[in-house]
Amino acid sequence: MDSDPKDPNETWARCLLTLEHRVSKQSFGNWFRPTRISTFTHETLVITVPSVISADWLKENYLQIIQEVVFEETQTRPDVTFRVNREVGPRLNPAPSPESAGYKKTEQTMLPLQTENVNQKPDHPPSLNSLYSFDSFVIGEGNQFAHAAAHAVAKSPGKTQFNPLFIFGGVGLGKTHLLQAIGNSAFALKPAQKIVCVPSEKFLSDFIDSLKNKNTVDFRRLYRSADILLIDDIQFLFMRGEHTQTEFFHTFNALHQNGKQIVMTCDSPPEKLEGLEERLLSRFQWGLITPIEPPDLETRIAILRQKAEINGITLPHEVAAFLGNYISSNVRDLEGALVHLMAYCSVHNTELSVQAAKYVVKERGPGFTSELTIESIQKHVANHFDVPLDILISKSRKQDIAQARHIAMYLTKRLTKFPLKMIGLKFGNRDHSTVVHAINSVKKKQSHDRSFRISVDRLLENIGRQYQNRD
Repeated sequence: MDSDPKDPNETWARCLLTLEHRVSKQSFGNWFRPTRISTFTHETLVITVPSVISADWLKENYLQIIQEVVFEETQTRPDVTFRVNREVGPRLNPAPSPESAGYKKTEQTMLPLQTENVNQKPDHPPSLNSLYSFDSFVIGEGNQFAHAAAHAVAKSPGKTQFNPLFIFGGVGLGKTHLLQAIGNSAFALKPAQKIVCVPSEKFLSDFIDSLKNKNTVDFRRLYRSADILLIDDIQFLFMRGEHTQTEFFHTFNALHQNGKQIVMTCDSPPEKLEGLEERLLSRFQWGLITPIEPPDLETRIAILRQKAEINGITLPHEVAAFLGNYISSNVRDLEGALVHLMAYCSVHNTELSVQAAKYVVKERGPGFTSELTIESIQKHVANHFDVPLDILISKSRKQDIAQARHIAMYLTKRLTKFPLKMIGLKFGNRDHSTVVHAINSVKKKQSHDRSFRISVDRLLENIGRQYQNRD
């Protein structure tokens, strides 16, 4: 083609006709039919898609074939990018087909580098991911109080009793979602506010750079002029030395004294943070410290249904119930399983069914078991050793009780994806080093005591079989 296409839509339509013969019928309906063209020149091809998952999936799985077909039709090799516009066409396959698309992980760092979001306001704070909102957060028994507190803070930052707001819990339970939702909601209500949202590593690296470049004044101006300071995974801030804590202490004081809002997320309550100075612990306790617990079964099913619906996916209830039963660790694992399932069904051109979900669960490993929680394992071990549950997780150091407790911790680590700190919390508020010691002691005894190893392996097998066989 000697010049840019006069009718980009017509050219793209010809490309689609070719693509329809290169991919499966299901994949074409899911991923290509809803596309539109925004720009089509020698240098640039911008394909508009209805969702982030569509952009991500096309980029990762079909970019090469798109480039090949475009060259065949136009004899040009433009740079291909994807733009998200949820108002475009049917969001996925408009046919009443359960074999639908996958769900995109909602971590900001996982978004495709070449994806543009035309719904994002030009002046939207770049540190905030607009995909995270209170509307898209599924409320359950384990997170409803944290959600309510976050919502109150977003509506009246610095003017509630929840300052600072400290949200803690295990990996993938929604802490980052709530943190970002606070920023997005507060910005929507009052765009003039200065909102600073950073992971703790960014605060640390900015501080180190300011020391190297001798411009700490600029660093302090950036963070201490914020109306709302949102810091994610703050536990990493206290592993890097006294100077970082001192700087954060003074930043905290400056903001709090000026009535500015501070929100932090963490993987454990502040009193369990190793190396945290007493003066910072005291200030964290000025406001509200609230946990997020792993979602219960009903919440897990609701999360799956909502995540599917957001992306135009028809997820049969029995499939959602099956995945919700088998994946109890965290929201991120639920989303990952949904991505895996949709990709499997799309690639293999198979129906979205419980049978396909069983295959995905098996592929994803032993951590995905039906209702397999820390409490479930504790009860099983307590019954096996004829030890009352409250004694099992108590401070008792009797040899038989301590050994049963160590085995329970070891099995929890083997059978679930809970972080060490969360396991420690569930075993009488012990720190993660205690859990590591327990796991290592079981491994050591297994290495030289054959009967002990057989006993633990049998217990592991029995628990795994008991839950994996539940449909």
